[in-house]
Amino acid sequence: MRLIHIADLHAGKTLGRLSRNPDLAHALEQVVAFAKDSRADAVLVAGDVFDKANPDNESKELIFDFFLRLKDIGCEAIVISGNHDSYDFMKSISGLTRLANVHIFDRPSKDNCIYSLGDVAIACLPYPSERVLTPADEDSKRSYGELVARFITYLAQRARSLSDKTILLAHLFVAGSRYTNTEKVASVTLHYAVQPSSLEGFDYVALGHVHRYQRIETAPVPAYYTGSMFQLDFSEAGEEKFFNFIVFDEDLKVEKIKVDQKIELKEVSIKQDEVSYQMGKLKTGHNYLKINLYLENKTTAGSLLEMIKKDLGEKLVRIELITEGERTPEPEFQEEHLNPIEIYRLYYQQNHGGDLPPDLEKTFVEILKEAE
Repeated sequence: MRLIHIADLHAGKTLGRLSRNPDLAHALEQVVAFAKDSRADAVLVAGDVFDKANPDNESKELIFDFFLRLKDIGCEAIVISGNHDSYDFMKSISGLTRLANVHIFDRPSKDNCIYSLGDVAIACLPYPSERVLTPADEDSKRSYGELVARFITYLAQRARSLSDKTILLAHLFVAGSRYTNTEKVASVTLHYAVQPSSLEGFDYVALGHVHRYQRIETAPVPAYYTGSMFQLDFSEAGEEKFFNFIVFDEDLKVEKIKVDQKIELKEVSIKQDEVSYQMGKLKTGHNYLKINLYLENKTTAGSLLEMIKKDLGEKLVRIELITEGERTPEPEFQEEHLNPIEIYRLYYQQNHGGDLPPDLEKTFVEILKEAE
């Protein structure tokens, strides 16, 4: 059995006024070509097919065309909803997409949760929102992580009862995974973290939700995020993108396949007196650009901006003006930017002399979700 694991397509994603659908289309063309050359049996799509709950027509056409091209080469697709996808919208298209051999699992369900593909049982866990996982019974007193862990254990048992070859296809946040700041902040906090040990019982775990390619090294089984299909915004500038090719034979084999980017994102810092020199280099590259412009003399800022915009045109997505007096000291943490939850924890420690209480953090997360 030959399988391709992809995730986080985010059809309909925009960057400023720019649609990123051409970048996604370029990535999906490579998936179809690889599926054809490798004679893949199926593509596993681990959620966030669309960027918005109510996708635009162009994005729907792009995704449906991808499914039809897979059907033309005899390749199935098994798809789960992500936190960006609407449960109801995904359900509404599931009947039609089955005609293209696309099988959509729109929401967590104990009844409709296993897809049998040859001799492989695929347990499907769409994004487990709290309102779906927490009914009004004794389970409502359990933490989110505990509820998801129990559901995964149930899925493992169901899958093993059907086959000795099993896969978990899930859209969730695993504790310890490294994210990119393009995920919804409230969905990658400790409150929504599932422990890696919860993933046991499967031969392979195909994850979506986190946008950086990685293996969850502390998981008891091979568990991977393949990440987003293209660089979603400038926090992912310079990152390479991949998908996984999985072969079930006597042994499980996982191969990491690079996805070429149509237009890469690049962030550049320029001093005021370097603008003319830098423009010559920046005009030639095939990139979308974010420019941090360091100013010594504000009076010339207007003419500089006009020159930069004229020279770079649509290549320029964002420009930030920074004066000497506005420069901030380097942050204490270099590897990862602090997200709002981490900032609030530090604020609480500095002002109250202790750790942020779990119930207060949960309330903060709920408010943050409303704001997002």
